Amino acid sequence: MRKRVADPDLDPDLLLAYRDGDAEAFRALVAHYQGRMVQFFFRLCWDRDRAEDLCQDLFLKLMQGCRRYRPEGKLSTFVYRVATNLWIDHYRAQRPHRRLFSLDQTTVDAPAIEVAGHEPDPAQHAAEDEERARLRRAMESLTAPHRIVFELAVYQERPYAEIGQLLGIPVGTVKSRMHNAVAALKQLLGAADGAADGASDLDAQSDARKAGGDR
Repeated sequence: MRKRVADPDLDPDLLLAYRDGDAEAFRALVAHYQGRMVQFFFRLCWDRDRAEDLCQDLFLKLMQGCRRYRPEGKLSTFVYRVATNLWIDHYRAQRPHRRLFSLDQTTVDAPAIEVAGHEPDPAQHAAEDEERARLRRAMESLTAPHRIVFELAVYQERPYAEIGQLLGIPVGTVKSRMHNAVAALKQLLGAADGAADGASDLDAQSDARKAGGDR
């Protein structure tokens, strides 16, 4: 069996190899992406169980759809495309009625996804420090279009051009939503007592994205 590269992002043949009968290739794909995909979904819905379920759905879709898979770039781009579409479908299913905000609106009064009867357990409370809890509350106030751009750009470190492809929007719209999301988060964090450090962290993250360009 051929030796694999260390990073599946650089080896778009992992899914292709699984399609051709190499079960190890899919195990390698899951091992590489599982942690970051759970975090991807968690920061969009703030429900650990739901995030893990969505991650399982993602890998099931990759497994079932591998027969139709044709490498056309990095494997990571394909994985994020499937994950993003899965989240959008899930979000729309949770919100069957038309949202009462425009796509240009950056924040809402309530979280984009409301989980009836769901409260973080004590261990979750203990794991989150005060600054992280503030950032979480601020991110919950972002509208879904702005939150997913922020998630993909900052936490998943996807290039703006790739985010535009994933969401089907121009790069200029990605940059605008990112700018507005950062500005809104800074304002929300700055409005909380002692939250200046959180706002400074957002400045650093935004500056890093700008320094990296569209990559």
